Amino acid sequence: MHKGTTAALGVLGTAAVLALGFAVAGLASSSDVTGVLTGTSESTSESTTESTTASTPGSTTETPMISRFRSGLSAGTEVPKPTGVKAGASGTFTTSVSLHGTVYTGTFTLSFRLLTGKAVAAHIHAGKAGKAGPVLVSLCGPCTSGKGGKVAISKAAYAAMKSGAAYVNVHTAKNPGGEIRGQVKKPG
Repeated sequence: MHKGTTAALGVLGTAAVLALGFAVAGLASSSDVTGVLTGTSESTSESTTESTTASTPGSTTETPMISRFRSGLSAGTEVPKPTGVKAGASGTFTTSVSLHGTVYTGTFTLSFRLLTGKAVAAHIHAGKAGKAGPVLVSLCGPCTSGKGGKVAISKAAYAAMKSGAAYVNVHTAKNPGGEIRGQVKKPG
């Protein structure tokens, strides 16, 4: 009987230790207790005026930051002034920019109408209103109205878009410098 009692107490003791271990592990994973146990405080979510990032302590995934931009395109804002443009030539550009770690990705839609010919390319350029500037992001080439896609956006391009120092334009064979253009802005 002595061997049986010792074995039963050993099994019972092991079960109690395991149960206590699971209870402590469950408490340690709680965000309210983690700071107490480690002596730190953690925030489970952050938000800014333009984006939202949320995470759970111990989690390896985060919700990407989202910034939205738009642009109304017209021939009257293109620099240099395009030639032979039809009345009513115009377009729209919208994009949502997400940040995953250090990689910016833009998901865009570009629409246009009444151009002098096929859209051979469209870009996001650096430049304030009334000024021409270098290409920051190639959107498409050739382009089809109403279509969109995903593009990589550099940190510099994103900064230019946020500050209003970027524009979108659509190029045609007749106007290779651009036929319609619009400054990139945040909706609001």
